[in-house]
Amino acid sequence: MTAPEPHVPVAPLFVPADRPERFEKADRSGADAVIIDLEDAVAPAAKDGARSNLHYALTLRNPTFIRVNSEDSNWYNADLAAVRALGLRRICLPKAESAATLDAIVQTLGEDIEILALIETARGLETAAALAGHSHVVRLAFGPADFALDLGVAASEALKAHALMRLAVASRAAGKPLPFDGPSFEVADTTKLFSECQQALAHGAGGKLCIHPAQTSHIISAFQPSAEQLGWAQRVVDAAQDGAARLVDGKMIDAPIIAQAQALLLRGRQQSSKGV
Repeated sequence: MTAPEPHVPVAPLFVPADRPERFEKADRSGADAVIIDLEDAVAPAAKDGARSNLHYALTLRNPTFIRVNSEDSNWYNADLAAVRALGLRRICLPKAESAATLDAIVQTLGEDIEILALIETARGLETAAALAGHSHVVRLAFGPADFALDLGVAASEALKAHALMRLAVASRAAGKPLPFDGPSFEVADTTKLFSECQQALAHGAGGKLCIHPAQTSHIISAFQPSAEQLGWAQRVVDAAQDGAARLVDGKMIDAPIIAQAQALLLRGRQQSSKGV
């Protein structure tokens, strides 16, 4: 029997670390991963109290990351200490810039730690290849608001497209899943959210970070292949059984097209296995 393909998350949901009553709700929201946030979602005066809630992460069923505060903050070392004390194995590192920082995290937390590296600065984008290639980085993610702030320019689609495409190339060159796009602040406007997802897909994203439970199902749907795409992929794979080049839907198929079709069918199987 063939082992099931590992599921790659598409819509991780942030939840504030100082709101433990929301952890289980986030876990059952339809999100395929949870990020308990000690950083932006928690006011400075609430950081210590929020850190004391991390033990609830041990009870969640979905992959759960702890977003610690940035390395240059006053809370970083205490965050890592709390993660280590609880034996938590996944962290989200904001403003990731240096492989040396990743090495130090592994030294502190152990060899089985998994890191989601959040690229939010120009230096982080310039070192994306090294970050993606680090053995403990499972994936890259993009933070467009902080990235624009670091550059001192207004956020724009062109800027996001440039960064996402570079992160996508770095990720695939390192054999890692495509990066997460940053979150959308459109909670009620699902049409705008879907449009953002389509743009992110076109620029090389493999998923999108969520900041509200209402976004998860829409994002997962947007990042899954449509019935039309799956039908095309199945026709291509069926036609390629004997290895000969031929026309499918009026277009010649070759090895890259066949591989693309196989990848679409794989995503479709993952979708079915999650009951999406």
